[in-house]
Amino acid sequence: MGPSKPVILLTNDDSIFSEGIKALENSLSRIGDLYVVAPDRERNANSHCISLKTSIYVKQDDERHFSVSGTPSDCVNIGVHRLLPRKPDLVISGINEGGNLSDDVTYSGTVAAALEARLLHIPSMAFSLAMRDNFIFEPAARIAAGLVLWFIGQELPYGVFYNVNIPHLPDGVAGKIRWTRLGQKIYSDFLEEGRDDQGRLYYRFGVDDMRFLDDETADEADWKVVRQGCVSITPLNLNMTDETYFANLKGSFNPTQVEEIVAKMTDSSV
Repeated sequence: MGPSKPVILLTNDDSIFSEGIKALENSLSRIGDLYVVAPDRERNANSHCISLKTSIYVKQDDERHFSVSGTPSDCVNIGVHRLLPRKPDLVISGINEGGNLSDDVTYSGTVAAALEARLLHIPSMAFSLAMRDNFIFEPAARIAAGLVLWFIGQELPYGVFYNVNIPHLPDGVAGKIRWTRLGQKIYSDFLEEGRDDQGRLYYRFGVDDMRFLDDETADEADWKVVRQGCVSITPLNLNMTDETYFANLKGSFNPTQVEEIVAKMTDSSV
């Protein structure tokens, strides 16, 4: 990236007003030339949603801060193509209020922002603080800054980006850093039921019990590493093809056989 500071686009899904993004901006300011483009309100669990049929409004707070009415993915796209003076060298998302572990990454707006950056061929990392409440962001932000400094100049394969989960570390000591894989989460019914003032039935998601399915391979699972007090770094990939199953399909099923079944189902004379 040369001798000059890298241009960094910073975003999140907790809004531009969140303490997590403020702490991360403060830590990263010594490393890069920062621009903050983030939602104007909380956009948790928006996943990789973009506002296709909705107008997106941008409010410029100053030269380097923009609040956006859309999703985290909208923020990255608009930031890259319209708001920053040039294409950023990095996109950093976070620090999220709460972990983004295991299968929960499929819901995460924080992770989706990093994913959107990779679609645009920009290296990216997503950071989350794996706590439920009483968030202390400054130690996590210092750890994140160290990881970003290490990350600068990394040559990543196409589509790969990092999902980082940081445990509760009030003293700021990073402890051990572990390479991890996504764990497997068990989802149960944690819907809360109620009635509004007009007597209408509604449902609301409560707090799930965070149970996981991993067994013999759990030593490398992200959730277990975080529970052990270590920082978890998981490489994710845009390519969601199951290569093992794809190979099995090619070896087990003749496409001609499948075509014959489909032809029978679509034959109007049958």
